[in-house]
Amino acid sequence: MAYTPAYQYDIFISYAHDDDTAFPGQPGWVTQFHAYLENWLINRRDLNGLKIWVDTAGLRGNTDFDREIQQAIENSALFLVIHSRKYQRSAYCAQELEWFIAHNQQRAGGIMVGNQGRLFNVLINNIHHREWPDSFPPNSGFVFHDGAEDAFGYPLQANSNAYASAIRDLVEAVAATFEAMPSPQAAAPSALTESPAAVERPRVFLADTADSQRFFRERLLNEMGDRVEVLPSLPPPYDAATHQQQLSTTLSQAELSIHLLDQFRGRAIDGQLDGQFDQTFPRAQTDAVKALSHLSLVWVPDTLDVSSIEDSTQADWLHALENSQREGANFRFVRSSQQAFIDQVSQTLDELTTRHQVAEGSANYLLDTHQKDLLHAFELGSLLLRAGLQVQFSQDSGAPEENIESFRTKIRDSQHLVVMFGNVAPQWVKSRVQEAIKMTLTDSETALKNIWVLILPNSEGKQTLEFPPLFRVNCLENSDQSQIDPTVIMPLLEGAGVP
Repeated sequence: MAYTPAYQYDIFISYAHDDDTAFPGQPGWVTQFHAYLENWLINRRDLNGLKIWVDTAGLRGNTDFDREIQQAIENSALFLVIHSRKYQRSAYCAQELEWFIAHNQQRAGGIMVGNQGRLFNVLINNIHHREWPDSFPPNSGFVFHDGAEDAFGYPLQANSNAYASAIRDLVEAVAATFEAMPSPQAAAPSALTESPAAVERPRVFLADTADSQRFFRERLLNEMGDRVEVLPSLPPPYDAATHQQQLSTTLSQAELSIHLLDQFRGRAIDGQLDGQFDQTFPRAQTDAVKALSHLSLVWVPDTLDVSSIEDSTQADWLHALENSQREGANFRFVRSSQQAFIDQVSQTLDELTTRHQVAEGSANYLLDTHQKDLLHAFELGSLLLRAGLQVQFSQDSGAPEENIESFRTKIRDSQHLVVMFGNVAPQWVKSRVQEAIKMTLTDSETALKNIWVLILPNSEGKQTLEFPPLFRVNCLENSDQSQIDPTVIMPLLEGAGVP
């Protein structure tokens, strides 16, 4: 293939299932068409690796699978309609066409690639162009019927000369459209794929999913692209003990784990451990990260009604994930649309990448955080880096003696200390500030000029803090629950001489 589009599928075939009927023992018309089209494109046109979505499993019309089909449509480069009288009467076929048009109206060029269209009208009945859907360009159909003038027209037989001529014309048009598409390298990077090549990439674990979310999982992988280092997945078959061992090793390397959940449990794990019943890979991997220090994003669709899930075990588990007290502050339950979640992942990767952009040598700002408030520290670091400041991090986790020694070493090279006050006790903040003041008074190599405390909404508040009167500690209060307000940190920028 001259060009492999940056889509999950090259072609989506939309058709009315009644058009795939056949005589007993023979394949249906659409089934034969799919086979011929694939064979011509791959074997005769040399488009190796071609991927075609066609619903042969009868998913259409089952509301549990509407989202799966919509995702396949949105992740397909070309949309091919088997246009018949039955197709025109099908509300579901009209919905598929609407999904394709609505999704691609948001793209540059819409359904066009230069002069080539990405919507293909394969006529298997003689339908006048005045009866076509408005989204179909006039006189753009590929005739696969035997009707003349006002005749009804019946689908061409696959072994006829007329069929061979028609499919050849279609294949050439499909190939021309692929060739007109810009290469992935020339295309503008998406929000999730912009990243300087020299920056060390965040390590991400993308958990196993139920089949109903596999397309979104693949879309997310494609969107993240080379911006992240994706850790090895842990798919079946693994028995419970092996899976637990492999999962522990993988999660110890991760900076971010992502879990995509819905009403389906996912694939069961063989050889359950003691005390575990009906365990699945998605559930086991989600449960494993709840108390870990690295950030975990656990997503469900915004349309998911947990109370209506027939599987009571799955419903109870999801309800507990969303509503129970978090075992770790960095375990985030997200209910949103797919696009909103992609945007959130993009922002999170910005914040994680900040950690890898720390300049060598002396840093203007030392961001001191407990692991419980690590995400806010990354967000603040990203804002400071954009202002052209040097940033480094001091994270409190592990052995206390090692933590304090690392903290002291970093203070010596910093001019401004910012202590994050969120999901920690006031005493933790005061101890960090007191240690910094002590070093300023007793260590001549310490270059510290200012101490700041960023007070987050989930903290116990400014009134719980008291500092020695002889050394000024600047308190900044961020009232926004979801992110750091840039106006709050203006004093930080002014303190560094940023205009």
